[in-house]
Amino acid sequence: MFNNKIELILLDMDGTLLNSQSKVSSRNKKVLKRLIAEGYKVAIATGRNYHEARKAVEDIAGLAYITNNGGYVVDFNGDVIFDKNISREDVISLLRTIEEYPSLNYALAAPEEIYMKSKLQFIKMFLSNKRVFKGKLNILQRFALIKRLIRLFKSRKESDNIYELIENNSLAVQKIDVMGRIDEMKALKNRIIEEFGDKIKLSSSSKENLEINPLNISKGSGLRYLADELGISVKNSIAFGDGGNDLELFEIVGTSVAMSNSEFSELKEKADIIAESNDDDGVAKVLIELL
Repeated sequence: MFNNKIELILLDMDGTLLNSQSKVSSRNKKVLKRLIAEGYKVAIATGRNYHEARKAVEDIAGLAYITNNGGYVVDFNGDVIFDKNISREDVISLLRTIEEYPSLNYALAAPEEIYMKSKLQFIKMFLSNKRVFKGKLNILQRFALIKRLIRLFKSRKESDNIYELIENNSLAVQKIDVMGRIDEMKALKNRIIEEFGDKIKLSSSSKENLEINPLNISKGSGLRYLADELGISVKNSIAFGDGGNDLELFEIVGTSVAMSNSEFSELKEKADIIAESNDDDGVAKVLIELL
C-alpha cells in the first residue's frame, strides 16, 4: 500500500543505505541532509548494534536509531526509549544448543559491543561464503570485502570464557547472530523454534545468517515505539530494506521499498516499490521522486 503522506523515513543499512564498500554515497548523504533540513524525520533501522550504526552515519546529524533489530531504540533527542535483552538463562541455553553444531559461529550483540565465539572461524567462514578468491567478484568488490572484513575483525571482541561474562551480567545480549553451513543453520532453526519458540524471535538479514532476538522484538516493534513518541501514525512512514529482518517493517508502514539487490523474494513481493541497487543510489533516487 502506497501512502503519499510521508513524515518518517526508515533506512536499513547494509545492502540498502550503505553501498558495497559499507559507505553512504555522497548522493544518498546529500538527499538525506536536505530532507532532514526540510523537516522530515529520518531513522536508521538496522540489525547492527547502536555503536556500529552510529559510527557508519556519524556525519549525518539529526537521526534516530532502531538497532539490534528493534532491541535498542534511540530517539531524535539521543534518549534511549526502548532497551530489551535476551534473558541470561536463555542466552546460555541458546549458546549451548548452537555449539552442538560444529560449523556454526556466533556473535553476541549488546548496544555498544559485540563478542564473537571465534574471530578466526568467522574470517574463514566469511571468505568461504563470499568466494572472494574464486572469481565470483571483481577487483573493486574484493577490495571492498577485504576492507569490511578488517573492520569487522577489529570491532569484534573475543573472550576465553563468554559464559562468565554472561553469568556475571557483564554482557547484556540483545541479539545473537549465527553464521555457518546452510544445512546446520536450517537444523538449528528448526530446533530453536521447537525448544525456544515461545521466548525468542528469529529473522535473517542475509541468506547466510540467522538472527535471534527476544520474543516480539523486530524493526517493526521499534518503529511503533518511535512513532508513538513522535505522535504520528506508522502508516505515514516509508521504509527501505533488503533483508528478511525488514519484513515486519514492511507489513506496518504506509510505503515499503525493497532494494533490487535483495535476495529475499518475499520482501520484494511485499514492497510497493523496487528501488535500484544500493550501489546505484537507490535510496536517493526513490526519495527524490517521491518527496
